[in-house]
Amino acid sequence: MSRRKHIRPHVHESKVFFHFGEYGLSPYWTLRNLVIHELDGHGEVTTEFGGEPWHVEITYSDSGIAPRPSDGVERDVLRDWELHLDGPGEAKAHYQIRARYDEMRGPDGKQKSIPWPGGEGLDVLAQSSNIGLDRVKWLLREGIDALADSVDVDVNGAYFRQPLPSSTITTVEYYVRLLRQYARKLARSDGVFYRLMHLLADETGMEWLYKADNTDIIGHRHAFELPPAAVAKLGPDLSAGVRLKTYHPKHVRSEESDDDPLSSPKYGVAFHKSIDGDSRPWSERDELRHELEDLLINTLDWANVPTEPDPTTYVDDDHFQVEASDVDVGRRSDPTPGLEVQQETMLLHVLDDITPTGKEVLEEVATDGGTHYRELADATDSSVSTIYRVLDEMNEVVKSDRGMVKFTSEKIRQEIAGMVDRLNDLKESTADRVAELANIDLRSRADSALEKWMATYGARLVNVRDGDDPETIRFDALLSELRSVPEPRIETVLEEGLDAWTSTGRDSRAFHELRVEADIRGGPDARGRPVRSIIGW
Repeated sequence: MSRRKHIRPHVHESKVFFHFGEYGLSPYWTLRNLVIHELDGHGEVTTEFGGEPWHVEITYSDSGIAPRPSDGVERDVLRDWELHLDGPGEAKAHYQIRARYDEMRGPDGKQKSIPWPGGEGLDVLAQSSNIGLDRVKWLLREGIDALADSVDVDVNGAYFRQPLPSSTITTVEYYVRLLRQYARKLARSDGVFYRLMHLLADETGMEWLYKADNTDIIGHRHAFELPPAAVAKLGPDLSAGVRLKTYHPKHVRSEESDDDPLSSPKYGVAFHKSIDGDSRPWSERDELRHELEDLLINTLDWANVPTEPDPTTYVDDDHFQVEASDVDVGRRSDPTPGLEVQQETMLLHVLDDITPTGKEVLEEVATDGGTHYRELADATDSSVSTIYRVLDEMNEVVKSDRGMVKFTSEKIRQEIAGMVDRLNDLKESTADRVAELANIDLRSRADSALEKWMATYGARLVNVRDGDDPETIRFDALLSELRSVPEPRIETVLEEGLDAWTSTGRDSRAFHELRVEADIRGGPDARGRPVRSIIGW
């Protein structure tokens, strides 16, 4: 995977559970004295942190947890301390500081089921906007100190410094702000969101969700959720369940303006426990940031949005700045062309030997989007056993889920639905269309080796003249002239291709006469960036 300078995303929002246990409940009782006795239940102060103005406020709420007899608290429930900070622009942080101990109970005496690693300590729920994760932890202590200093109270300098290993991140989003013309490339009908949706929506074990809002402007808010099983399809080292989201502010500006950053939309990649199924340890925050930044930059790349820190693409706001990131992100080849070729090649094989009953089944399922197998039997005047046999023959294209027969992907359904009017010629016309989409010469359609090689490297045969061999082979995958980088070497790829080509009975000379067009690392670019090259073979 290649590496080059790219835009630095900024944190939009986060939700973290900090656990502190080294000093038991001593920090809790210190805050009780500060808030209740020194500040009379409410305190606020305006100060500076790191040269920036911040407003700090603290109050309390009821926790729902009963004090123990040994706590000496004359109330039915303990209090939670509510610390709130407002900083420059839209920077905000709210901390709910809560006492925790073994066998917590409510005022009714019933035991509470609250996640806690055990022993005495504090659970601090931190919710923030436009603040980096490490700064969220730092501001917790800074805010407490500012309030304590305002009434000349000393707080042990070791409190709230070292979170326990059980501390977790349940939400964090990183975003960039970009011009409208580039944001449209993400969410338009042929954009990367839709390509991913159609190609991943029916993956086994995946539950997906796409929400689009175009009420005030095209692309007001488009959000696409990718659980871990789907994310793993985009890269073997990707695993976090995320939401990809491009969005304008609630009140959309009528026109884009250089003077108003909010007139340009954001694009964010957010980790959510609710999508992933689990939280991430606080200690792995850097790894999580790397994975989210990886997805953000690569999806921009796949949408053909420039990723360099360039003000002609990206827009400064109060928090996001157009500057280079310090994170190394490997550039991944766009997975959607390869996935598309795999699905179309699979469809080609299935349709090659399709039966008349199979054609009728495809027509019914393509029209309705999903049909019960008994209804299929009635509609095609077939027995249930015949329908089962047809489904077995076409198991790569259709599937049965609790009796409902559906296509294995939305893209395949759309392709078949567009061909329903030509079902009498389904075998040949569909095969021709699939071969056209996959750029596979019909003469090689019986050859799985050539098709597999082309799908592996995103190879396409272009400039095909009637009755002649193709003139050019174009690769979507990034290739290399160097042995020292992880991309496949162009020489090795072409040698594999020649073997696959000749296995179909083709003349090797025709392959050697092809022009080869590819993004090649180690080419004439002096800085080592991949360049689009056309070479002989």
